[in-house]
Amino acid sequence: MKIKGLTPTLKSLLILCLLLSPLPLKSQNSNLLNVKPLNGSGNINISSIIDSQTEYLKNSYFKKIETANEIVNGKEYVSYYVQSQQKPLLFLKKKRTATLFTTSRRYNNLDLQYDTFLDEVIFTDTTKTINYSFPKIALNKDIVEGFSLYFEDDSMHFKYLRMPQCSEKNLKEGFYEVAYQGKSQYCIKHVSHYFMREGMHEYQYSPENYISTGGNFYKITGKGSLLKLFREKSGEVKKFIHMSRIRIREADKGQYISILKFYDSLN
Repeated sequence: MKIKGLTPTLKSLLILCLLLSPLPLKSQNSNLLNVKPLNGSGNINISSIIDSQTEYLKNSYFKKIETANEIVNGKEYVSYYVQSQQKPLLFLKKKRTATLFTTSRRYNNLDLQYDTFLDEVIFTDTTKTINYSFPKIALNKDIVEGFSLYFEDDSMHFKYLRMPQCSEKNLKEGFYEVAYQGKSQYCIKHVSHYFMREGMHEYQYSPENYISTGGNFYKITGKGSLLKLFREKSGEVKKFIHMSRIRIREADKGQYISILKFYDSLN
């Protein structure tokens, strides 16, 4: 049998395909692929054979090596707060879309919730039902790099800080919302604390604000702890806070960001 157009590159590809796939090929109509000469001349179109082999390999091995379902990797999530008036899920009643970032890829348009008590990302798998409801999965933190929640009035971008990176920033391991990144930086730890009320389990939402003006992050507990970070610029920042009528203990994310943008403008 003569083979025309056989270059060294094609030789290598043919050998690789034959080694990986020694089984007979099937065409779309499920008949064995006939590799005998079609024109009776003894010549074979080697490029056509390689294309067919390559397609077969993709179909045979792709499902075994691809990671499209890697996010369905974790433990079943049980709604332990059913009887509670105050739930630990972040902004439970607000409509959102979500994006998940793993160590290998990005997933858009997911149904995600964030449990602020357990510090877990919850994925609702809407492709299947179990006992007439969609299963919920607490995602494996080993593969999650971060996630984003998009609401009508805000966007929240979370990153998972691991050791030793978090300790270098004076933070504990876990998910943090990256709220502002300029010359200074601002992140929020969304947490809930457990307490009992009238014999019921309740979860008080108490976000923690952390700011860095270079180096470590520090938890902001009041006006004094905030101004201390600005050192020689503290006087000017204090005036800005007064003029803006911001009460630090009641300040929201937008107000903190406005303070840091002002501080960065001074440098």
